[in-house]
Amino acid sequence: MKIRLFVALFLLALIIDPCHAGAVKVRESNTESHRTEAAEQDGDEAVKYSNDVFRELVERYATADGNVDYQAWKDTPDDLAALNRQVDLLALVSPGSHAEQFNGPAAVRSYWINTYNTLVLQAVLEYWPLESVRDVRISFSSRVIPGKGFFYDRKVVVGGVESNLYQLEKEVLKSQKDPRLHFALNCASSSCPVLRPWQWTEEQLDLAARDFVNDSDNVDVREDTVYLSRIFKWYRKDFPEDTYGYLQQFAEAGLSNRLQAARDGKYSTKYFDYDWGLNDSDSH
Repeated sequence: MKIRLFVALFLLALIIDPCHAGAVKVRESNTESHRTEAAEQDGDEAVKYSNDVFRELVERYATADGNVDYQAWKDTPDDLAALNRQVDLLALVSPGSHAEQFNGPAAVRSYWINTYNTLVLQAVLEYWPLESVRDVRISFSSRVIPGKGFFYDRKVVVGGVESNLYQLEKEVLKSQKDPRLHFALNCASSSCPVLRPWQWTEEQLDLAARDFVNDSDNVDVREDTVYLSRIFKWYRKDFPEDTYGYLQQFAEAGLSNRLQAARDGKYSTKYFDYDWGLNDSDSH
């Protein structure tokens, strides 16, 4: 019944708002135009990609568990400007537009993870104060489809190409073909993986995977049922068919044994509710 209602609301929204940019806007993005202009002005041969600014800002405002002090960040104009300059840089430079700046697959992977996380942070701060990314209203249809405004309607520019957060995530996952990215990409919500100021080496990806898998809010075995984060449901095709076996390589001994019992006993799978509350340090 809920699925039918959602589909009906979605179809109604498309009829009313076929271009996903209806006349009614609760809030107009104040960065879309300058990001597009930046992408059009890529005449500077000296432009050079670096994620140092992003990592320094995350170290300054994010806690060890990945929550962010958005209010303090919003109250610091210099750091807001620094983040916006980083976004302007991303609008100019990507592995697609400046391949010579990225020395190998690891550098490309680091770029895409940190770029997605940077753009999510900027979007939250643009609409701050905010209780959830699903509350952003841009088009008329985003009034009835939670999350559409934040992930679909709000435009981003990466390497001169306009996109949105949904499409960007989709392209990143498709190009990298590494399930561990699901433990690195952060959507500014409580059930998301931890936001980290990393370069995303192999070792760091493995550590992020272990931290995520060994958190009982993401993976747990109770009686004859395995409980998983909804990430494993939404992105099922990105993970091996033997999901329990895949999780075992990151699980600590006790959890690994219980996952083996689940494999042997063909336990059922259920999924935790996803907490879309903002990863705001003041609310945790």
